[in-house]
Amino acid sequence: MKLTPLWLALCSLPALACGPDGCETPLTLQLTAAQCHLNGLPFLSPDNDTRTNLALLLADEQAFSLPKAPLPLPFAIEDLLNPALLNPVQAEPAPAGPDPLLALAAGLGIEQNTTQAALERAAGWSEGRCISNNPVAAEAFLQALVDTPALGTDERSQLARQRLAMLGQCAQQVETAPEDKAAPLSAAGQGFADYLAASRLFYQGEFAQADALFAALAGQAQPWLKETADYMRIRVALNQSQQSAFDDWGTLDRNQIDQAAVQRAEQFIADYRSRYPEGRYLDSANGLLRRLAWFKGDEAALAGLFQQASRQPGNPELLNEIDLKLLMQPGFTGSAAMPQLTLVQDLRRLRLHESWDEWQPLQSGELAQQSAQFASNPAWLAYLQQAERYYLAKDYAAVIAAAPALGKGPLDNLAFSQQVLKGMALAASQALPEAEQQWRALLASQPTPLQDQLLQLALAMTLERAGRLEQVFAKESPIQSDHYRIPLLEYVAPAPLLRRMVQDEQASDTLRQRAGHTLRYKQLTHGDYRGFLQDLALAAPFDWQGSQEYQCPALTAVVTTLADNPNSPKALNCLGEFFLSQGLDWDQLLQRPGADTLAGSRDLFAGQQRSRLDWYQQVIASPKAAKEEKAYALYRAINCYAPSGNNSCGSQEIPLSQRKGWFNTLKRQYGTSQWAKQLKYYW
Repeated sequence: MKLTPLWLALCSLPALACGPDGCETPLTLQLTAAQCHLNGLPFLSPDNDTRTNLALLLADEQAFSLPKAPLPLPFAIEDLLNPALLNPVQAEPAPAGPDPLLALAAGLGIEQNTTQAALERAAGWSEGRCISNNPVAAEAFLQALVDTPALGTDERSQLARQRLAMLGQCAQQVETAPEDKAAPLSAAGQGFADYLAASRLFYQGEFAQADALFAALAGQAQPWLKETADYMRIRVALNQSQQSAFDDWGTLDRNQIDQAAVQRAEQFIADYRSRYPEGRYLDSANGLLRRLAWFKGDEAALAGLFQQASRQPGNPELLNEIDLKLLMQPGFTGSAAMPQLTLVQDLRRLRLHESWDEWQPLQSGELAQQSAQFASNPAWLAYLQQAERYYLAKDYAAVIAAAPALGKGPLDNLAFSQQVLKGMALAASQALPEAEQQWRALLASQPTPLQDQLLQLALAMTLERAGRLEQVFAKESPIQSDHYRIPLLEYVAPAPLLRRMVQDEQASDTLRQRAGHTLRYKQLTHGDYRGFLQDLALAAPFDWQGSQEYQCPALTAVVTTLADNPNSPKALNCLGEFFLSQGLDWDQLLQRPGADTLAGSRDLFAGQQRSRLDWYQQVIASPKAAKEEKAYALYRAINCYAPSGNNSCGSQEIPLSQRKGWFNTLKRQYGTSQWAKQLKYYW
């Protein structure tokens, strides 16, 4: 029989695919229309979150660091951008020490409880311009006080108290202690006091007054004051420009932007960059310049600024900013200023869906028109052409032919993606031996930890489809992750393989436990009662000592009866009672993966799977069943549909008319039984 092609269905997901609704992204190399979420795979894929593809491209340019640890697939974008995973050594917690702000404040004569109260206020929720009124900013202010010799001890303490009083007080009016108001200040101290007054006005939204005070500080000799005041004028102008530009939901209305304020902010940024080419706020100023370009809807300028920013590695948040301000914007298809964005958007447009009208599908002729954008990196264009052949034209032979020869040694993300597409094309062409050879060759090419995870998944799927499941669990198998081995045991493996893995001392405890549970569960649901009894010593048996309301012995006795007589009505009812009491109707083994995902092929466990409702129906139909046994089977079968009308005991769709018939039979023929008396309704 011809195998279902691997990973053939075209992806249908828009940029904001399914939210956190319980849907899980399947283990596969290509999503289908019915599958939820965006994928997270370490190759350039249309199914990936756009930030994932951009991260892969930037990593090839040494402008982004991918996680050093192997992330099980599909990974979440949050994990890919997690600083703790990007730099695990740097992310180790430093030895505990005093809070820098507490130490600075103490050196300026501030009581610890005063500083601690300020820190507690600052820990509350803040947004917008208030975000910068934080302990780091307060620490910089206090450090500037320490670094200014012209200040006296008392005025340092007075100014430090006033700055701490501002923490956690953004739009609110900040009251200054009476003794602080009355204390005279030196000329140097007055500059800091003016800065605090301007900052209070800024956080309270009094932008014109704040700007006037910050501008007056331009003549300050104190370097921190002068530079910080110049920087704050940028923020004042930017906030003035956007005062009416966002609605209650945070949606930008460019018609409401104050263009004059935008121009002032741009000029202030130019002035700042000129005066302070290595300024302490340079990164922030550049970020604000990008925000102004976004305000204006100048996508070309914004892409150019993003290209400049991307040359500085170590900023995962930049990918989120690019995604929000460009990649997610309707109609944005790319930019010559940053061709990586064109590649990412072209891949995104290879996701097709009939109801998706936000984008026009990528047409093959468009790629030729983009050749100028990719002139400096023709390999990007070649990859897009290869992807178009695979995802749109489905010309798998052409994909295979166009793939570069696989050399020795590690591959960057682009070269790796080319080889992955070749492997997928081989699998889609049913050339499974050649696909296996491709995956094994890539596994031998020193893959990164992320690439290794994908290759384990790809090889596991190929061996599964080729009917060579034993090779996944061979001693020398490169597929070592339980993340890919356990699903194959649970949904595909025959009983002999499950027995072997239960006893494999080299396997993890988790895998052995799951193999044991799967073996016992399927022996019961597939009717292998003798096998269940023979394998009791392999793993811990189900612990069930029977039931009282409906008299049942322990599970082992029930299965012993069924091994001698598989049609025993009493034993079948008791087996159903065991499944009901243990909640096994909802076991994850019943939630089979899709046909085009890992572990989606035919279950090789011998026998036909049966459910609790199957057993009840067998008892109901049995001419040898006693009245008590039939009454109980009818009672339980009807309750399988309580209270929603949906079957909670199996996958059968029993018509309401038949369920009504069961109810009438129970009431009329077995009306004196306790089960008929207990049941008031049918569903």
